[in-house]
This record gives sequence, structure tokens and C-alpha cells, in this order.
Amino acid sequence: MARDPRVQLLQLFGALLLGLALGLIYDLLRPPRRRLGRLCAALLDMLFALCAGAAAFLYAMRALSGRLGLWELSASALGFLLYLHMLSPLFYPLFSGCFGFLCRIFGSYKKLCVKFRISAKKYFQNMRK
Repeated sequence: MARDPRVQLLQLFGALLLGLALGLIYDLLRPPRRRLGRLCAALLDMLFALCAGAAAFLYAMRALSGRLGLWELSASALGFLLYLHMLSPLFYPLFSGCFGFLCRIFGSYKKLCVKFRISAKKYFQNMRK
């Protein structure tokens, strides 16, 4: 039984969009991978692999009745590569800047918490005396 060509084209387009979305997720995880160390990078790589596998599984269950064919897999890989080579140079500096901004905010928050802890320790030690 052959499927309608329009349905096949829509499924290939959906696989291409899936690849683009996976590229976006990969780009969002790249700044923390580069700044937070090897262990965190390995954990984020596992998170990305789980997201990619779950997305491919859900796509296959929804669009293809449980089968992810070679054409759909190729279209999603093409979407991923298109994102990395065409859109990533535009979006990655934005994501990296936002992550750097968040790191600076949490760094200043950490300094504030340390100062508060030290002053609270001094205050309560003086109360005992």
C-alpha cells in the first residue's frame, strides 16, 4: 500500500523541522557545556541524546505509525545540519551572551549570600556574649 505523496512530503517536512528543533536545543546547551566543566558537559550531552531519542520516538509514533524510515531520519539529520551551519552562527552569540549574563547575576547573588552568611554568623556570635 502506497501513501499519498502529499502526506509523505508533509512527513518529510515535519522531520526537517524536528532536526531544526534539535539543532536549537543543541545550541542552547552549548554555552553551559563550554563553561561548566567536563562532568556537566557529559551530563548535558546525555540530556541532549535523551531529548533527541525521545523526539525521534514521539515523531515516529505520531507521524509514521511507529516506523522511522530512512528518508525521515535523513530529513531530520539534514535539518540539524542546516541549523548548525546556517542559523547557529546567528543565534549562538545571543545564547552565549544570555548565559554569561545569567552567570554574572548568579555570581553576584552568591557573593551577596556569602556576605549575609558572614554577617549573620558575627551577629549571632555577638548575641551569645
